[in-house]
Amino acid sequence: MATTIEQPEKTKAEPELLGLLAEFDDPHALVAASTKVRDAGYNRWDTHTPFPMHGIDEAMGIKWTILPWIVAACGLTGGTIAISMQYWMNAVDYPFLISGKPLFSIPACIPITFELSVLLAAFGAFFGMLGLNQLPKLYNPMFKSEAFRRVTNDRFFLSMDASDPKFSEIDTGEFVKSLNPIHVEEFWSDVESPKLPRNLKLGLSLVGVFMLMPIALVAYKRSTVTDTPRIHIVPDMDFQPKLKTQNTTGIFGDGREVRPHIPGTIPRGQFKDDNVPFYYGLKELPEDQDVITIAVQDEKQADEKKPAADEKPAEAGKADAQPAADAKAAEDDKLAKLPWVTEFPMPVTEKMMARGKERFRIYCSVCHGLGGEGDGLVTLRAMDLQQGTWVKPASYHTDNVRKQPVGRLFNTITNGVRKMPAYGPQIPPEDRWAIVLYVRALQKSHQVDAKTLTDEEKQKLRDTK
Repeated sequence: MATTIEQPEKTKAEPELLGLLAEFDDPHALVAASTKVRDAGYNRWDTHTPFPMHGIDEAMGIKWTILPWIVAACGLTGGTIAISMQYWMNAVDYPFLISGKPLFSIPACIPITFELSVLLAAFGAFFGMLGLNQLPKLYNPMFKSEAFRRVTNDRFFLSMDASDPKFSEIDTGEFVKSLNPIHVEEFWSDVESPKLPRNLKLGLSLVGVFMLMPIALVAYKRSTVTDTPRIHIVPDMDFQPKLKTQNTTGIFGDGREVRPHIPGTIPRGQFKDDNVPFYYGLKELPEDQDVITIAVQDEKQADEKKPAADEKPAEAGKADAQPAADAKAAEDDKLAKLPWVTEFPMPVTEKMMARGKERFRIYCSVCHGLGGEGDGLVTLRAMDLQQGTWVKPASYHTDNVRKQPVGRLFNTITNGVRKMPAYGPQIPPEDRWAIVLYVRALQKSHQVDAKTLTDEEKQKLRDTK
């Protein structure tokens, strides 16, 4: 005979007393009551007001928050991470020499360090505030109180937590009533967990679906190919009516969008007098020649006669070697006939030499190399690629370059030559002459035998390295 075991009936959970809620109609009464609760030794209680109240923190005995220390720790952590990251990237993992600059420099790291410190400090302030306040709290049993709903309007409340060690349902209740509130009530825990309304569930489901749609759309676009152009929401921003560098246009006859400098002109603010040697490197301006464009145009024409990258070297050499050589010779002859200055049009000083060395390492050494041999980092990289479009810079120590007057070297820096762009708009005339002076020093350094130097001169050279 089978027997059945009767299951015990589930007992309904009994509500638990969570605390007491006292209502006041005056902020001063709440401050006075808070002072008495603090003096009574209660630790787990709180006040609720419709607006911030001055003096309530002192009345409650609230201690200073540790949030500033959290913010400071997060900020220092961000700064440490930024400094360490930049040191590792620049000085250890991928060191890259640029114009003699140090591999690691604190001033250069300040922007990223500042940004990361502020970012982590802001995270610390935001999430620290949420954690210390135990937020977010979406529900509190006090919300069931009809009287408590006026806490956002014109009522002031004091809540006593039943988990306080000094809390007693009878004694604490009498104590709260002695604070002269207009109303005291108990608040209890919920026996049954409230169910979300059906409409709310449906709304949250729709929101979740809509939030997934952008992610799904991006994934779809990344996995498909289309022939139609993208949508331009603001076409004026995507197609601005302006000319850009290194693009072509039909507006001007030469087809270039960027306009070259007007021949014979000097940028505004640089020309202080009619000092032709200082600004042009010439003793006087020829009347029948365009000084500004001579070097640029002739060098460009000679460069265009070089074989194309996709042309076979042997065939290109036979077809274009003689025309290119003739164009080069004609260009050299035209430049040699100009009245270049042979002396510096400004006093030569040690300060000028130091300035020239500094400017040379910034603007010139990347291609020409620190010693002027034409072995800079850019040149070495371009030669390794072997794309056929790079013209290796000439060494400063060849007879052709050493015999050039200082005025012609100044003109080369100003207007460029072959693949070298014009540095006149970037480097002031004083610095261009300083660079020429340093180039002359490099050239002379290769013509002096170290054995002929005295011990004092050798020591001076060591000290200036």
